[in-house]
Amino acid sequence: MLIIDDIVYHTKKKMTSVAYSYMTLDAVAHGGVSGNRKSSAYRQPHSRDSSVTSGSLNRNNSSKKRKKRRPDSKNKVKVQICVQFFKVGEIDTLKEQFTADVIVKAKWREPTLDGQNKTSESIEFNKFWNPKLYIENSLGDPKEQIRYRLLYNDKGEAFITEKRVIKGTFMENLELDDFPFDVQDLTITVASELPSYEVELIEDLDDHHVVNKQSFVDEQEWHLYMHTECSRRDLVIDQADNSVRRSALSVKCRAARRPGYFVWNIFLVTFLICTLAFATFSVEKKLPQNRLQLSFTLVLTAVAFKSVVNSSLPRISYLTYMDKYLLAAMIMLSAVCVWHALVTVVKETIADRAETIVLIVLGIIYVIYNVGFLIIIYLYPWKKRRTMAQKDRDYTIHCATQKNKKSFSISSNKFSLSRPEKSDSFRGRRKLSTLLKQAGRTSSSKKQAVVGGAVVSRAKVGGASSDCDFSAEAHRSNQPAVIGFQTISTVVNNHRVGPGDDT
Repeated sequence: MLIIDDIVYHTKKKMTSVAYSYMTLDAVAHGGVSGNRKSSAYRQPHSRDSSVTSGSLNRNNSSKKRKKRRPDSKNKVKVQICVQFFKVGEIDTLKEQFTADVIVKAKWREPTLDGQNKTSESIEFNKFWNPKLYIENSLGDPKEQIRYRLLYNDKGEAFITEKRVIKGTFMENLELDDFPFDVQDLTITVASELPSYEVELIEDLDDHHVVNKQSFVDEQEWHLYMHTECSRRDLVIDQADNSVRRSALSVKCRAARRPGYFVWNIFLVTFLICTLAFATFSVEKKLPQNRLQLSFTLVLTAVAFKSVVNSSLPRISYLTYMDKYLLAAMIMLSAVCVWHALVTVVKETIADRAETIVLIVLGIIYVIYNVGFLIIIYLYPWKKRRTMAQKDRDYTIHCATQKNKKSFSISSNKFSLSRPEKSDSFRGRRKLSTLLKQAGRTSSSKKQAVVGGAVVSRAKVGGASSDCDFSAEAHRSNQPAVIGFQTISTVVNNHRVGPGDDT
């Protein structure tokens, strides 16, 4: 038995070595390296300077040569982002989501195209570097239309612009503490699939974010504000390794709920139901069953209103302003029911006086609660609305200021372009006065002309006329300047000198 076990052991060992050598040869034949057991799913993304190649062999070779970048890499590309809320659709409070048509504009530098003055039609954009942008809080597969353009600035630097038209549903964690007086953020988060040490998403300073209020669908229930706010953050790619992150940029606009429906149909009706509870004190104390029947009916009505409100809200673990008001109303109704049950055991001598005291105390508490509730609504939830309205005014002033700056820069450029013409004409007048002084000392037989303030000498040389600058010719020949008096009179008529100029 021992001999058989040794034979089996050596046979298995030889088969294992043969299989291992076969696997090594197979890996070398496919361009791999023995001992390299990394999967292709964990390859580093291609860098900005790397070219796009096809075929598994080229990809494997490029992944071997590529070095792992450090977070402080100098090749980090800054991508400028601009988000425009073209059309904001329905805001679903129960599902905590909203629909919208969004335009996302991205712009980044492409140094390989600097100074070439190429057009967008002559370039294959899929061969150049791309930040691989996506919408992080989109729900499902949104409809996207992507267009690319190539732009050059005044210095000849090339920029690739990407325009995404996105139509879809987006998730949003609604903050319902102030319901139905709440103001909600509608956020679009643009992120990159590349790590944050390769790409940095920043706000576009040249093109500001825009909210189109004219196409707002849910205008009956919400009020959409004009201003936007932008914040930058990093997303964690792998929960096990927090060092690898993705750059993201969140742009949000705000919408305030119109509370009119809830005020008239929930708050006012609940207030009337609680007020009717005090009418049950008019029933005789000797008939407690009638008092309790009326009070329980009012309590059930308040419970029905509470269920209606819960159907329009998600299952949240905190109380909204409407929940607090309805619960206070139910507590008030329950207190009235408890008193109607206890009045039967109170002595008849003090029952009337005790009931009067209870009625007055409950009434005062109820009035104080309602007044305090209105004051709290004005101080806290409504203060946020006033802040949003002030931001809208500041945003309007900022946009008007930028528009005035642009118009002023255009007018200043026109003024700067018109000033050299005036200086040239003034310089021509000074030159004309110098030539007039020289003409008083000499005479000439040559034909000369002054065209647009510049003196030109036309001399016949070998039967042909040659034009040259008068001052340059006088400097080269070291001869006195000569000018015709007929030409001078013509120039004087064309350039009339004012009384304040040098003549």
